[in-house]
Amino acid sequence: MIVDSHMHLGMVAVQASVDKSIEAVMAHMDHLGIDISISTGSGLMFGRFEAGFEEAMQAYRRNGGRIVSCAYFNPHYGEESLKQVRRCLKHEAFVAIKIYPGVGIYANDERWDGAWRLASELAVPILTHSWWESDYNPVQRYSMPNLFERHIKAYPDVNLIFGHAGGRYEGHRVAADLARRYPNVYMDLSGDSYSFGLVEWLTGQAGADRVMFGSDLYMIDGRTVMGRILDADIPPDAKALILGENAARVFKLKRLPISWT
Repeated sequence: MIVDSHMHLGMVAVQASVDKSIEAVMAHMDHLGIDISISTGSGLMFGRFEAGFEEAMQAYRRNGGRIVSCAYFNPHYGEESLKQVRRCLKHEAFVAIKIYPGVGIYANDERWDGAWRLASELAVPILTHSWWESDYNPVQRYSMPNLFERHIKAYPDVNLIFGHAGGRYEGHRVAADLARRYPNVYMDLSGDSYSFGLVEWLTGQAGADRVMFGSDLYMIDGRTVMGRILDADIPPDAKALILGENAARVFKLKRLPISWT
């Protein structure tokens, strides 16, 4: 089973893809043998809830459940956003909560507490953007992996997936350390972190059972990420965990009866 644990449906200005349609995503999935993709739609993330919700439902219905989605929580809108998350998670088309501290609220801020409480109540994981601050990208200071430790410790029953595995350099080291120390922490390989040997290093630091395949489509071509996993110098059973078994377990996905064409 192959699961793309981190991708995005919808139009975003910085995502230079010729075709962003659901049909294009499905063709991409078929080409790579991806059983299920987990999306956070741009409509949900950028203040167009109804459009994003409908797009997620359409994506789920039009391909037999092969594209599922994350509900999106924005702490700037507090209870209103939590109501939207609850509405999403009533449907089997939604399997997790996505958060993005880059909206300008540090990941250890109490304004994120509601999302963690809801994830605990509904027994769903949280997928978060994670990265490390730099001179050229200072907004990433809100999403550094070390800032999540307060919530990781307070909600041991909530699985947290570090999108992009911490992003860059020190972020990878901190994310891997947290995954090694806490059983509810995972990392996905989405994004443009193409450090040589990264898959082998993360696996060696935290275990293959803590790493997931994620494409970051449309930002990234999924072939580039999958290729690194397939070519990694790790055992076949470790590759199977990373390519889908971990995500299937954490996101509670059902294996679908898929016939590839």
